Amino acid sequence: MIQKILTFKGFEEVFFKECEYEVPANYTSLTIDYSTVSPGTELFCIRENFETQPGYIAVGHTSDGKKYFVFPSLKESSAAHCNVHAFSPESLLIPLIDGIKPEEAGFLRFINIGMHPLNNTVPRPVKVAVLGLGPIGNIAAQSAKLTGAEVIGIDLLPNRRSIAEQCGIRTQEAITGNAAEYDMVIDTVCNCATLKLASEILKENGTCAMIGIVKDKPLPDSSIFRKVWDKNLHFQSGWEMKNPMSATRNNLIRAANLLAMKAYQVEPLISGIIPANIENIKSAYRNLIEKPNEHLCYVINWSPSP
Repeated sequence: MIQKILTFKGFEEVFFKECEYEVPANYTSLTIDYSTVSPGTELFCIRENFETQPGYIAVGHTSDGKKYFVFPSLKESSAAHCNVHAFSPESLLIPLIDGIKPEEAGFLRFINIGMHPLNNTVPRPVKVAVLGLGPIGNIAAQSAKLTGAEVIGIDLLPNRRSIAEQCGIRTQEAITGNAAEYDMVIDTVCNCATLKLASEILKENGTCAMIGIVKDKPLPDSSIFRKVWDKNLHFQSGWEMKNPMSATRNNLIRAANLLAMKAYQVEPLISGIIPANIENIKSAYRNLIEKPNEHLCYVINWSPSP
């Protein structure tokens, strides 16, 4: 069998890298049904302009037809946009339960990302601000709301705010004033402006979960660190791989049950389910880059065409 892995060299050179597929001993082989594009992480990596094989969110089935969502180990956390993949015992294979559509199962990864900062903060935050309402921010806001927190979602893009409101999230274009009233800020953007905003709106002993990849630009304003010092603020990594796999497994099992119960609104976040051909894929990524107000997330369908 030939394995076909979606490969980028910048945004214009997109192709399938093909190789003979071999399954190492003790690995589980999956035929991939759907892979979900994580736009923030993937667009950030592709912009680096070296050859990369993005994608870490996949749903597939074994030869006996059992369907799984995959949470790969860090060393296997790439190249999930492919037709077949083998995973070691270090990766988590979460069985899909009744009530979860396979094309929506990739959102279990986003649910897990949002759950970790909420679980890692004691006591649980009562008032939460989510900065950035892309797919991860939207789902994180939904997770915070499910814990009973009062939640506000912040995004400059009107369509993202509209979609979040469809999902039951109260939104604003910006937070005005310097009222320090939030127990937690979940920052999915992590640029100078959002990190500074987090330092201003957090309460004493508040926590900022930095879920977004921190941008490689200087922080010109020492007032951020003055706020950290003055209010004893906690800025913590939101990178889910920093958490034990046991905690991630528990999150994913809980997330699967909640998704099956329709506790999360997922469908409004999917801009399209596209066949796995280069032209459709290039068009989808171009939409994510050029029209972020209109396009949030795509799912790639790897099933053979009828």
